[in-house]
Amino acid sequence: MEALVDEIGEGVSISFGGFAHSLTPMAVVREIVRRRIGRLTLIGIAEAWAADMLAGAGLIERMVFSNFMFEGFGLCRNFSRGIESGAFAIEDYSHFALAARMSAAGLGLPFAAVRSVLGSDMLEDETGGSRVTHEVFSSPFGDECVVLFPPAAPDIVVVHGQVGDTNGNVHILGATAVIEEQVRAGKKVLATVEEIVEPVELARRAADMVVPGLLVHKIAAVPYGAHPTGMYRLYDADYEHIREYVAASRDPEQFSDYLAGVTERGQAEYVRNLGVQRLLTLRPDPAYGYHLDRKGDQWTA
Repeated sequence: MEALVDEIGEGVSISFGGFAHSLTPMAVVREIVRRRIGRLTLIGIAEAWAADMLAGAGLIERMVFSNFMFEGFGLCRNFSRGIESGAFAIEDYSHFALAARMSAAGLGLPFAAVRSVLGSDMLEDETGGSRVTHEVFSSPFGDECVVLFPPAAPDIVVVHGQVGDTNGNVHILGATAVIEEQVRAGKKVLATVEEIVEPVELARRAADMVVPGLLVHKIAAVPYGAHPTGMYRLYDADYEHIREYVAASRDPEQFSDYLAGVTERGQAEYVRNLGVQRLLTLRPDPAYGYHLDRKGDQWTA
């Protein structure tokens, strides 16, 4: 993973896979924090974790996003404080508009055409000026209008999957969010996976391949690389850790202590500190791929 993170330099635009409390390449995020790689432009669609942690570490220069929140736990407080204090510039989109921008980049198109934001307040600020780069366009084939947005092509896209092979192919099980759009839009794709196997092993399950190796620049095996977010069929999101994170994020000093604790000695030490017993409690029901006995968990904002 260390060689993989070497590809991420100061001032790049970057996008992380994942949605809510699943699939986020958190080991890479923590390593970025450990190395203090800053002045980042983060392009994120509801992944929340990378955005909030990097904002709390003071490593963000610009944020291009759609709806960041810790689902079930409330606000992304570091992210919110950054906006309120003007610590970084922002561009706010709908999920679909930002995904469409990435799709356009992946297809090599000069713009994305979106109709759903018309009639909303997402295009203009409170003074009536433009909030984001866009053009309202009248169709030459009828009387309808659409909004044109520029393509979004991050310098770096980082994703985490259940398994990959030595050719860079990545299998992702369950809901994949917008990972397919991200990897096709990215100029350089970095992949971490729970384990790396020989290509013949993945060829038997070709339908699970979400990220083809021809798009991947580097791949690394990083067990528990998504923790505290979850990986379908391998481990659930760690609600206890999420509560610890949310509590720490309420106060910048406490959050600084939290960051030091989870980043100071790298991923291997991070996993050792979690302990075998803690990790075993996250193992899902093998038939369903997730816990069936978590109805009693009380999420707290």
